[in-house]
Amino acid sequence: MVFMFSRLLLILLLCVPASLMANDKLEVLVVSATRAESSLALSPNNISVTDQQQLSAIKGEHIQQILSQTPGVSLQRGDGQESLPGIRSAVLTGAGACGSVLVLEEGIPVRGPAFCNVNELFDTHYEQARQVEVTRGPGTAVYGSNALLGSINILLPNNQDRSASLEIGEHSYFRFAGKLGYELESFGAGQLLATITDTDSFRQDSGYQQSKLSWRHNERFGEWDVNIGATFTDLDQETAGFITGLDSYRDKSLAAQNPNPEAFRETRSVRLWSKFSRETDAGYEWSFTPFLRSTDMDFLLHFLPGDPLEENSQTGFGWQSSLKMNVSQDLSWLIGLDADFSEGELRQSQAQPTQGSNFLRATIPTGIHYDYKVDARQLGLFAQTQWQLSDQVLMVAGARYESMSYDYDNLSLTGRTRDDGTTCGFGGCRYSRPADRKDSFTNLSPKLELRYQFDERSTLFASASTAYRAPQATELYRLQRAQLEANLDNVEVENVELGYRYLGAQTQWSMSVYSLNQKNVIIRDSDFFNVDGNRITSEGLELSAKTRLSDSIGLRAAATYAEHKYDSDQFSGGVNINGNLVDTAPKTLLNAALIWRPYASIRAELEWQHVGDYFLEPENLREYPGHNVFNLRVEQSINDDISVFARILNLSDTRYAERADFTSFTDERYFPGAPRTVFVGFNYRPVN
Repeated sequence: MVFMFSRLLLILLLCVPASLMANDKLEVLVVSATRAESSLALSPNNISVTDQQQLSAIKGEHIQQILSQTPGVSLQRGDGQESLPGIRSAVLTGAGACGSVLVLEEGIPVRGPAFCNVNELFDTHYEQARQVEVTRGPGTAVYGSNALLGSINILLPNNQDRSASLEIGEHSYFRFAGKLGYELESFGAGQLLATITDTDSFRQDSGYQQSKLSWRHNERFGEWDVNIGATFTDLDQETAGFITGLDSYRDKSLAAQNPNPEAFRETRSVRLWSKFSRETDAGYEWSFTPFLRSTDMDFLLHFLPGDPLEENSQTGFGWQSSLKMNVSQDLSWLIGLDADFSEGELRQSQAQPTQGSNFLRATIPTGIHYDYKVDARQLGLFAQTQWQLSDQVLMVAGARYESMSYDYDNLSLTGRTRDDGTTCGFGGCRYSRPADRKDSFTNLSPKLELRYQFDERSTLFASASTAYRAPQATELYRLQRAQLEANLDNVEVENVELGYRYLGAQTQWSMSVYSLNQKNVIIRDSDFFNVDGNRITSEGLELSAKTRLSDSIGLRAAATYAEHKYDSDQFSGGVNINGNLVDTAPKTLLNAALIWRPYASIRAELEWQHVGDYFLEPENLREYPGHNVFNLRVEQSINDDISVFARILNLSDTRYAERADFTSFTDERYFPGAPRTVFVGFNYRPVN
């Protein structure tokens, strides 16, 4: 452990010395702290930013390529546009995975608080983002349930720029991205954003077609600033499943196979919002943001026996509101009332008889497994104060009180029978449908932070916070075997951290040390019951740095060392795993890049992505060795309007796994990483 910390500190020191005494200040604005633009220098240290310049260089065809450049984030890529999140945690799976990481676009949750989806990042228009902000650990008081371990906020451009980008690559990859800005006399200004992608895959019978369209518009009505936004997404994906067998990802022919050619995912989402804001002469700043959203998705659960089909949808509306009161030059208050009203529906059915053992065939029948709807209501009241205690010391204190209520309506037969009421063999069917019920949850989440400002560039942070999330609808109502009722309570996190940030003109770096305890964690136990009461502890060090080593060479790095352990008695494979490391939780993560600009018209970047070893199951008996992947990106300006680019991913053609785990049914299984892949394209952005 000491050796690893020493290596990470050495990386940081290598990144820092070039311009430590720079006098100029680099101003970066973020919105995740208070929902309004504020200086990164004055924001919590656990907020990381990927800015427009980085995003333009990455040109990510998957969100994982963007988020891998943030310390503390372990996002594993599935097939197509799928992903599994982890922020200061193991990579999360299952019903509660998405409930621990809040996904936002323009600060608004992309799914309802009861109906998140672990893959919902594909509902964001990240390909056209001007900035991606990640909050590591519990956020501020302005965000509530589902921001348990962190949040990801996609911010879209809001200007009158015009541009077009076209790129092609191996495996029939094609992507068009366009921006069209406009300005209307007496009717404000805005921008249309479009992205269209069509691609196969290096794996058989897989690929996806995806379309995204966003609209931003600004207008001024009297004393009010009005911002309007909308995003539409459509994904049609032919999915490739896991390959199985120890180290099968190393075999080129096996890695290209698809054991589930029938698998697919189809999803559509629409979101519309308006933000009304104004400032008064009395020092008040008002903000009110109503929103609407709708999502529907069909996908084959190819990872379950019988390959059932899931059809889910949700519609909802709500608002975010805040009032900032500048009491004096040294004291301000932020208060607000948020609401979210959603209706979600889920239907799981199976058309063909289950294949496999006598037990599986007898307990997993054809027909309807689940069919229910849930009306969910979330109300949140928050308050946050900033108090300048002295010229150098700032205190930020806040709390959020939240109420969540569910009204569950079972549209099928209650119990664990077939959909015609007959009983399955071996004591009953696998899937259990609880009777109609209502559930409600409340919580209070406080946070305290102290910041010591050495000068305009250097800040020391210390914070303590508690956050909660209510159980997701699927954790409460999508039961199995003999469980007819899930009596679950809020999941809780306690987080303490110490951090330092330096923001200079040519060098910026930050460091955070944290201890995070998850309490009342919800799991599916060995009896296939959804139960709570479990604990996980995490401790980690996160480092990030950017520097200019010379006029033509720059360096950036994001590094993480963390240990995540089970901290309660629970049994897996007949073994008490209390004290074991959490599976699918690499201790070390590193993303570093050397940037070379020999001329103003040329930019080249060599990126190193390191993922450390991790265990595949809670018993800590099987291990994935980790991997190192290198990527090369180059862009050349032809003239003021046109540039061409190329990128080579997995430059050394390494055999690795994007995801590895173990089940007793399949043994080791993997999502293999793509071999060396080349993309080329051009950008058109007229200066005038």
